[in-house]
Amino acid sequence: MVKILLMLFAPVGVVLASSAVAQTPVPCLKAGLNQKTFESDFAESSAFDENASFEPGYKWYRWNWFGIDPDHKLVSRQSDGSISAQGGFQGHLVSAAKSVSPAGFVGTAFGGGACIEFIVRFSNTRGKAGNGHPSLWAMSKEHLDGSGDDQWPGMAPGFSHFAEWDILEYYKVPPPGFLSSWIDWYGPYIKEGSLRVEGKDCHRPYCKEAGSFAFPSKAIPSNTDWEQWQKIIGVWTPAGDGKQGCIQTFFNNVSLAEPHCWNSPDPDGNAPLGGLNFSIIDQHHMVLVLSSGDSPISVRSVKVYQKDGKHNLVN
Repeated sequence: MVKILLMLFAPVGVVLASSAVAQTPVPCLKAGLNQKTFESDFAESSAFDENASFEPGYKWYRWNWFGIDPDHKLVSRQSDGSISAQGGFQGHLVSAAKSVSPAGFVGTAFGGGACIEFIVRFSNTRGKAGNGHPSLWAMSKEHLDGSGDDQWPGMAPGFSHFAEWDILEYYKVPPPGFLSSWIDWYGPYIKEGSLRVEGKDCHRPYCKEAGSFAFPSKAIPSNTDWEQWQKIIGVWTPAGDGKQGCIQTFFNNVSLAEPHCWNSPDPDGNAPLGGLNFSIIDQHHMVLVLSSGDSPISVRSVKVYQKDGKHNLVN
C-alpha cells in the first residue's frame, strides 16, 4: 500500500522515472478506459513523419488539412528526445493527416471514448496576443477531411455538425491563463463576416455552441513550473447504456473541474432535446493536435487508453 501511495502522489518527474510509467493513469482507470491503444515516445524515429512523406507507419504528422503547407522549421526534435512545435497551423502536429492513399488519411483518429495522457512543458512567459498559444486539443476527422461526413442529418447539404475538444490551452484568457473547453460547431461554412442561421447570428467560420470549464483558483498551483515536465490528461467517456457521456481534464491526476456531460443523440443522429451539448463527439473520430504560437510547446510522450480500439480509424 505504501508503494502504491508513493506512486500516486509523487511529483511527475519521479513518476516518469519509475515503473509507474507503464501503469494506466488513475483517471483512465476510474473511467473504465484501461487498454492502451496508442503510445508515442518522441525519442523513437517512427513517432514522427519528419520528412512529411504522409505515408502510413507514423504516430504523428505535420498538419496539412485544409491545404495548409507545413513549415518544417517550426517543428524540431530536442536533445532530450522530446519534440517541439510552434508557429500556428504550419507548425501543428496531428495524429492523423491528409493523404493521397485510398483511405484519404494516414495516422489514427480515435472513436468510442478515450483517456489521453500528455507529458508536456512550455514557457511560463505569455506569448503575443493573437499569435497562438500552447494547446492540446482534438477535432472531428469527419470535418477535417472534407468528406461531408460531418453533414447534419435532415439539414440542407453543407450544413455541418462537428466537435472540437480543447483539452488544455495556455494564455488564451487572462492570467492564470488556462482554458479547457468544448465547441459544438454547426451550420454552413461562413467564408467571411456573419450569417443568420436557424434564427441565430453566426460568425465565421461556423455557428457554435461552446462552453469552458470554470477552474477553481487553486486547481493548478500558482507556483507550477511549466518549464518542467507536467502531466495533462483528457478523459472522454461516450454516452450509452443509460449513462451520460462526459469530458474532463486532469492536471497530474487531479481533476481541474467537474465534467461536462451530455445524453445520447436520438436514433437519427440529431442532438438531444435541450439543444447542442457535444454529443456529436460520440459519433465522430477525434484527431489529436499539438500546437503553439510564438513560444514552443515540447511534448515528451502521448498515450491513449480506451475500452478497446475497435472504433478507431487507423491507416
